[in-house]
Amino acid sequence: MIVLPSKRPKYICEFCFRNFTESLNYKYGNCFTFNSGREMEIWQSSKSGPLYGLTLDLNIEQSDYIEALTQNAGVRVLVTSANKIGFPEDSGFSIAPGYSTSVGLKFLKISRLKSPYKSNCTDGFHTIYSANGGKAQTRYSVKACQNGCIQTQIASTCNCSAAAYPNPWNNTICPSDDKCVDKVLGDYRDEEFTCDCPQSCVAFDYGVTISQSKWPSARYQATSLTNLKNKGAGFKNADADFQAENLARLEIFFEELSYEDITESPSYSIPTLFGDVGGLAGFYVGVSMCSCAEFFELFIDLLIICMYRVCGSRSRDHTGYNGRTIENLAVGNGSFPANKKRSVNFSNGEMFTAQYPLPPPDYQ
Repeated sequence: MIVLPSKRPKYICEFCFRNFTESLNYKYGNCFTFNSGREMEIWQSSKSGPLYGLTLDLNIEQSDYIEALTQNAGVRVLVTSANKIGFPEDSGFSIAPGYSTSVGLKFLKISRLKSPYKSNCTDGFHTIYSANGGKAQTRYSVKACQNGCIQTQIASTCNCSAAAYPNPWNNTICPSDDKCVDKVLGDYRDEEFTCDCPQSCVAFDYGVTISQSKWPSARYQATSLTNLKNKGAGFKNADADFQAENLARLEIFFEELSYEDITESPSYSIPTLFGDVGGLAGFYVGVSMCSCAEFFELFIDLLIICMYRVCGSRSRDHTGYNGRTIENLAVGNGSFPANKKRSVNFSNGEMFTAQYPLPPPDYQ
């Protein structure tokens, strides 16, 4: 959208006012919007570059400026999506007379998440800008919501409506020096009251690249004056000073037909949570099965070792005929002299010879 504040700018173009929608801005006065999407079909561009964009030669008419109020000379321009209210006092850029300003556009789409995520966006709701005299609805924007909130606060506190914002209730317009309005605006600035105006879940915007050059050039100035004087009686007395002080050229075009899509996504979603839980469960189940198998193997090994110990000790136990071992004999019959042999006669006439201390057993 191009916002061109002036009393009645003279568009040196073929279609003049057919493709422009006129509106009123409290700071810049009359504004003219090209391709607004309201009351007319939206024009589209299928090619990129300056040759396939919009070119305007503008007359800012400095002679109509109010000396005590107008400090800057030029045109305020704002580029935004169709069907969206623009606020040139808060955004946009200015172009100066005597220059050709080239504006390259790049389309930008932003997608946000609704509650419970932090962005807590909205699909849009009605604001005081939602209807234009019962005509096409305009798109929701945070600024429109905030201005509507301020106007509502002024209407409820001061019993009138500020001239800077739409007045859907047809209230009495507050005086320009109303202290109550100044207080409400000060309270909003100091965050004494807040407005619940979330971001749009899907927003469209344009990135701009701006460049300027002197226009017209010294060699082209004579030709430009001749063409200008042929446009109408109002330019018969135009000269080089008139061009430098009042005329500005604006070129707006797409730099490229591709666009940038910025999508907000959860850093940790529910499907990701379920996937991680399933993966961890599978991991721990696998580890548990392996651990059970290892514990079972350990149990078997311990059982085999215990059985081997028990069975091996029995096979190496030297037992006498009457269940009396050699150690029992040594305790029961007294100590053997060191490194001495002693023979033991059993009742059946057999004799057993032992040495004390006993040599280590030979298991082979």
